[in-house]
Amino acid sequence: MDALGSFLTLVGQFVVRVRGDGIRGGTGFLTAPGRVLTCAHVVSPAGAGSGSVRTADRVRVQWAGGYYDGTVRAEPAEHQGERLWRYPDLAVITLLEPPRGHSWLPLSDAVPALGSRLYAAGFSAVYERGSPQLGGATVEFESPHTYDGHEMLKVKGGELAPGMSGGPLLDPTLGRVVGLVTTTRKDGWDLGGLALPASAVRDRFPDVWADNQHADRPDDHLWDLVTELRHESAHRRLLSHAERRELVAAAAGLGMDPNALYWQAVGRLGRAPDKPLEDFTALVRECADAQPAQLGAVHPLVRLVELVRAEQARGSRGHQGRIDPAGTTGVPDRIRDLPAAIASRLGQPYTPPEETVGSQPVRGPRYSSIEVRLSPLGSNRRRYLLSMWKRTDTSGESVPVLCLDTGLTFSQARDHVRKMLPQTVAQMREYAENLVIEFALPTPLLAKAMVDEWDLGNAWAPLGTMFVVVLRASDRAPVTHGNWVSRWRRLQSGAHEDVAIVDWVDCHDDSDIGEMFATLMSTESLSVLGISYQPDSGTAKLALEAALYAGVPAAIWPRTSCPEHSGEGARHRGAGTPPGGGRPGGMCAGDRFQRSVAQQMSGQPLSDLPRLVKKLRIDARTRGQDPDHCGRALTLLWDDPTRAAPDAGAPALAGPSDGATAQLPAEQRTPRRPGKGEQRW
Repeated sequence: MDALGSFLTLVGQFVVRVRGDGIRGGTGFLTAPGRVLTCAHVVSPAGAGSGSVRTADRVRVQWAGGYYDGTVRAEPAEHQGERLWRYPDLAVITLLEPPRGHSWLPLSDAVPALGSRLYAAGFSAVYERGSPQLGGATVEFESPHTYDGHEMLKVKGGELAPGMSGGPLLDPTLGRVVGLVTTTRKDGWDLGGLALPASAVRDRFPDVWADNQHADRPDDHLWDLVTELRHESAHRRLLSHAERRELVAAAAGLGMDPNALYWQAVGRLGRAPDKPLEDFTALVRECADAQPAQLGAVHPLVRLVELVRAEQARGSRGHQGRIDPAGTTGVPDRIRDLPAAIASRLGQPYTPPEETVGSQPVRGPRYSSIEVRLSPLGSNRRRYLLSMWKRTDTSGESVPVLCLDTGLTFSQARDHVRKMLPQTVAQMREYAENLVIEFALPTPLLAKAMVDEWDLGNAWAPLGTMFVVVLRASDRAPVTHGNWVSRWRRLQSGAHEDVAIVDWVDCHDDSDIGEMFATLMSTESLSVLGISYQPDSGTAKLALEAALYAGVPAAIWPRTSCPEHSGEGARHRGAGTPPGGGRPGGMCAGDRFQRSVAQQMSGQPLSDLPRLVKKLRIDARTRGQDPDHCGRALTLLWDDPTRAAPDAGAPALAGPSDGATAQLPAEQRTPRRPGKGEQRW
């Protein structure tokens, strides 16, 4: 499919047809929750003469096979019957009963570069009499153009047919709407026309602009559209000739296979090249042409340069000292600065692979993990799909070890893990020193699943005392991703002096979930939430739910209630409030747990929390006469948003009929050598 065909297939998820009795009608597009942008003249009376006319108060929108009524706000709402509507010729349709959960096209007030290629879309009946169809045009931005005392966008070279007015004009280098089609250049011509810059929305309808800019709704269709447009138009200008030549030479100098480097750059979910890569020139070209495999992922070309410069840094260092994972030591200036330059050319922000505090990089031991995932089987909350994955480091790929396509009870899943985990640990013996067992569970299981108490056949040797065992929430909402990443980076950076990065939920008072969520959102630095009793019911359960939705990446709690306050709920309290809420009468069990954990955490880097929890679990078992030891039934949520989840779409590996575990062939179970990424804890 050509670029315009791909564009039309994807943009059809957002473009609507505007209709109504007695109005001209035309095109619009979803731009915010329940909002459609179009032109004022689209919602004006059809066949108006030279007198004064006024836009309709209500219209109907046709989208995705349905019809939605909406009210109209137009600028200007009245107009004399001239050929062109007065500036800005803009209208917002507010849908009375909008479709739930729809996404929308992002707006940008950037002015396109002169000569840049833009895409327009809209409904026209030029080729289908009486039945407007979605069509598109590729146009070139010719220059700014002054109309009615205001700046418009003048485009040429494509057919903006009648009926396309109100449709979006997208800049593929940004993946955003930069204008609205308003008119063809001249009746009967196929040479472009005028478009209203998107900045007019910001100036005339600031509420719509704010909703468009601030709302965060990652959407598969939107992501496909943005990446398709960027892939089509941007890759050819990502590298200068000199940069390409130097990158090819640097990659060739590593002594690695270009196909192996390609898969490290694009990731396991990336698109395979059309044919095997014969040399490093082909490697660079394919990485430049490739699309990120997932929302928010680093562009493959940026990732390739990061890999190359990290290897160069290691080579210049030899075998002495620690490496610099950011890849800046001993690397030529052009290669060192290239990832940020490529990201800038893509219109994307760039975050180096390692956060820094001042001038000091934040470092930590690399770790490998075995991830056990339990996913609900449809609406059946008592049956789960089980999969197990191994990963040799944080930047490496997740390799499936076990994928079952039949529903299991929780106890059956435990039995499968008990059988399969020893083999997987043995396969990863090379990485055993820093091996982490992660259990990715749906939220309802987090508080109740005693996975750290699971064992491999000896009840006296639970997993939580053999390995670092942590929980991950497998069902976080996509809209939480930004806060989740931000809080995680603060947690890993160690930059938390004089900042409330840890807070507690105690067991004394009640608070509704809205208040707790607002409190969490007002404390942007908060990264670790302590809960003083089991969050399986009451306000503690709501507190955990609010924390996950606020993007809090880490939480710690006991799987025990507070007898003194059972049934009374909990309240999210400021970090400065002493245990017991400052009231006389001593401390309850929840207060004692909170104080004990706080003492253990004192002076410890928060990034070492997983290892500290393992130590506390062991300590609790060596002190059998201390029932209040905080390490008893201790649970840790430690959820890294920077690591993509294993491929949920991977085909299941059917198990034998006797219910034994399904495995990959032996040759695929051989542990791979670790990559170069690091995990900061």
